[in-house]
Amino acid sequence: MLKDILLSLIISFLVSSFLLPEIIKVALRYDISDVPDERKIHVRKIPRFGGLAIFFGFMISVLLVTTYSEFRDIHLISYIIGSLLVVVAVGMRDDFLALRPLWKLVGQVLACVMVMFLAKVKLTSLYGFLGVYEINDFASYIITLFILIVITNAYNLIDGIDGLAGTLAILIFGFYGFWFAFLGSSYVSVLCFSIVGASLAFLRYNYSPAQIFMGDTGSLLLGFMAAVLTILFLQQNYLLIESNVFKINTPVALVCAILAYPLFDTLRVFVVRIFQGRSPFSPDRNHLHHHLLNVGFSHLNATFVILAVELVLVAFVFIVQAFRMDDTLLVGLILLMCLSFALFLLSTSVEKQAKTAD
Repeated sequence: MLKDILLSLIISFLVSSFLLPEIIKVALRYDISDVPDERKIHVRKIPRFGGLAIFFGFMISVLLVTTYSEFRDIHLISYIIGSLLVVVAVGMRDDFLALRPLWKLVGQVLACVMVMFLAKVKLTSLYGFLGVYEINDFASYIITLFILIVITNAYNLIDGIDGLAGTLAILIFGFYGFWFAFLGSSYVSVLCFSIVGASLAFLRYNYSPAQIFMGDTGSLLLGFMAAVLTILFLQQNYLLIESNVFKINTPVALVCAILAYPLFDTLRVFVVRIFQGRSPFSPDRNHLHHHLLNVGFSHLNATFVILAVELVLVAFVFIVQAFRMDDTLLVGLILLMCLSFALFLLSTSVEKQAKTAD
């Protein structure tokens, strides 16, 4: 298994590393780049097709490693990749020519339906969250669809500063990859570490000053795979016996901690936009990473601040779960901690801007 993990990591890293400079050259030659405007942070044209390199690095790595190792779960991988292709197609279309939000949603729903019905990726229990344990098939499909769509789009929305989406991908897929590896689920670990390798290669060209962006192709890919792996994690953890050392007692809270930034920041900006009488999907520069820049952090430092907050939340869940705390209460505490961080940052940002204006 260790050989498969290392192989998937190395292959995806090498493939993406080879493709990224070539994509940059082609994009600059044919002037197909992200053009700066009043809403965007960058001040020069930057190619936004880094997601293609992540995608091909991931795909080639998974196909080579799974074929070489002859995994018995290859049909599950095929179904997951098939649904992912739909998401990537939607992202590529939007990167080359803006796609209406409705059609983006239709494509995502199609991918979710494929992965739910073909790969059987769906929830069977909410672990007592909000008082709900076992759920029937109809509720399972509805809740799973909702979670897949929310995580996919939340991840897409936080891709706003250099290095952030790629760095969080390493945290998310690294955790899931190791957890599934410890359980002996080789095929899931290969999926995870193929993304980690491709993300590492991408960050070399995306850390500030960025030479390339991942675009919707990359952010939707990472968001969708994070959503799928989250459901797989909740599925598999539910099946583990209580005495298993790798069973998580508060899995819903842990998922919320691992995905805290995309989920909380998306919820926050949606609420703010609605209270301002605007569409929740209307773009602005009100994300927390924008406020970190306003305070004076660089793109790299802002990314590491967000990463540090995520790590603190994950560590908090692991420490507290030993006391058998209720999942609902723990999720509430995580939300409170995120809210406290946001309020502190927003007040600091407003104070900084007021001083600058004076």
